[in-house]
Amino acid sequence: SVGENTFYIRTWDNACNVSSTYVTAILKYNADAPSAPQNLVATPTSNSINSFSFSWDIPNDFQGAESGLSYCYTINTQPSASTCTFTSNNSLSADAYATQPQVNTFYLVTKDEAGNINYSDYASVDFTADTLAPGLPRNIDVSDVSIKNTENWKLAISWDEPENVGSGPGDAEVDHYAVYRSIEATSCSDSFSDFNEIGSIAGTTYVDTNLDQQNYYYCVKACDSTNNCSATSETSTGYPDGKFTEPAELIAQPTISGLTTKKATISWATDRTSDSKIAFGTESETYFEEEPSNSDQVIEHSITLNNLNPGTTYYYVAKWTDEDGNTGISDELLFTTDPAPTVKDVTISSIGLNNAVIKYTTVSATKAKIYYGPTTAFGGASETTTSPAESTYTTILDSLTDGTKYNFKINTFDTDGYEYEGTILDFTTIARPQISDVRVQQIVGTAQTAILVTWNSNTEISSIVDYYPTDTPTANRTEVDVNRVSGEHRSIVSGLLAQTPYSLVVRGIDGYGNEATSDIQSFTTATDTRPPKITNLKVDSSVVSTEGSQPSAQVVVTWDTDEPTTSQIEFAEGTGTTYSQKTLEDSNLTSNHLVVISGLSPSKVYHLRAVSQDSAGNIGTSVDTVTITPKATTNALDLVIGNLREVFGFLGDL
Repeated sequence: SVGENTFYIRTWDNACNVSSTYVTAILKYNADAPSAPQNLVATPTSNSINSFSFSWDIPNDFQGAESGLSYCYTINTQPSASTCTFTSNNSLSADAYATQPQVNTFYLVTKDEAGNINYSDYASVDFTADTLAPGLPRNIDVSDVSIKNTENWKLAISWDEPENVGSGPGDAEVDHYAVYRSIEATSCSDSFSDFNEIGSIAGTTYVDTNLDQQNYYYCVKACDSTNNCSATSETSTGYPDGKFTEPAELIAQPTISGLTTKKATISWATDRTSDSKIAFGTESETYFEEEPSNSDQVIEHSITLNNLNPGTTYYYVAKWTDEDGNTGISDELLFTTDPAPTVKDVTISSIGLNNAVIKYTTVSATKAKIYYGPTTAFGGASETTTSPAESTYTTILDSLTDGTKYNFKINTFDTDGYEYEGTILDFTTIARPQISDVRVQQIVGTAQTAILVTWNSNTEISSIVDYYPTDTPTANRTEVDVNRVSGEHRSIVSGLLAQTPYSLVVRGIDGYGNEATSDIQSFTTATDTRPPKITNLKVDSSVVSTEGSQPSAQVVVTWDTDEPTTSQIEFAEGTGTTYSQKTLEDSNLTSNHLVVISGLSPSKVYHLRAVSQDSAGNIGTSVDTVTITPKATTNALDLVIGNLREVFGFLGDL
């Protein structure tokens, strides 16, 4: 029956035994739904913004407790089981209840604690939302967010909210955005009827899914909570092409080709087009910042590395990035460049006045270039084509300047034409011997006319003096000193004619056979006024017997002079400073003299001196020398004959 109903419950077993006690339960039953709420009021009844509150009183007719009542409300649609929103309060706080601009209707139905409700018995009240439509969405853009691998084609539409949203009194609040789409090549402003609303969203991005690969056109409206919407945005188009999310697969591992001293080409292949990059360095997994690359989207990839260091091991990985930015990386590999060409065993095999011969050996070079010059800026060059195999070459540098230090270096070239610096070395060409500062000086006080010739040379040369009377070139004579010296040279030339013009040339020969010759020097010898010097005077006396005559003495005088002179002796009996006699003058000029004085008396004192006259008429005399002639003696035979003559008188005629 209507109202409270009491249920009594006992238990029975299979043998029909009944429990002696029971439990009870109260069921409240109301077969009648409560009536509509009373005094439903909207506050305010009209507003320029979507903000309204509602209040009401309990219904006049209901079953059960008042606290068990709840209320279903709907807006702009009559209440039903699918449209109701319930509240247990007798009021709703201010909120955006209008779902359309201008007049809206608020419906309210009561439900009791038993769940009885009559959707047709409702209270309602009208309220007016006099709101402004929001501004236009700005900067609409369509982006392709398809997944190409799975052919999941979709586009993302994004935009900026209208300007001045909710910034002041009367500004419209955006509740949501309505998104419109068309497959016709048109715009919302020109043909809005071709566009269909495909969804609404509170945010500023909408993803349109399950598309085909064709062009799509989109525009957006901004709507407030009353569905008062703006005009359409500008139209933007998009084509769902998709992006790869994984890099292309490597179908051919990287390989090295064209390996030289400074270059290497790396090639590989991928299963679809990508660009090409190489990361490399001289340490494993540590690569240079710069990555040589090729932006062309290709399947067959090739990158050439340039400016590498010769004889160096490089570690590298190949990289490839597809059109959608997916990057693949190979395993790390390595290669070693060819060694740099070198030059060794450099020698200067020959040096001359104007040339030098350089001998050297090259390894792994295709060309050798010798730079040379008086400074390290060089200035001259000589090239030689070489074999890559180890080979020895000889290069002649000519047209050089004598006595000059030359710097040189031998640069080598590899098969790619790269040039490698050699070590700077040097050599000095042989200096051309030169004679300078020739001076001729008369030597005073010599027995013979003599000169001192001095000169300087820049290199070690011998000393040769050619001289002759200027009027008699055929009387040429030469003084030679084979010892080679550098700097000052000295030579004494003697035996010259006095007061005679002479011509003189100084020469010298170095160790390489190069000869230096001075200009002709002319000079005239001075007058000879020096008397010859007499030395080594010796006197030897003896007695000379002649048969039938009285014995006599003779003196042999010898002496030397320091120049060729005549020979003569002045003498006198006794001592003193005067000489009463002299021998005949021997006019033969000689330096060693011998004069015999005969017919002298034995056992007498004589004094004498030697007299010598040179070719210039200068007379030299020796010191006075005193000598005693030996005493005359009779031999034994003469004594016997004399005695017999006196005794017998018959030997008178003997």
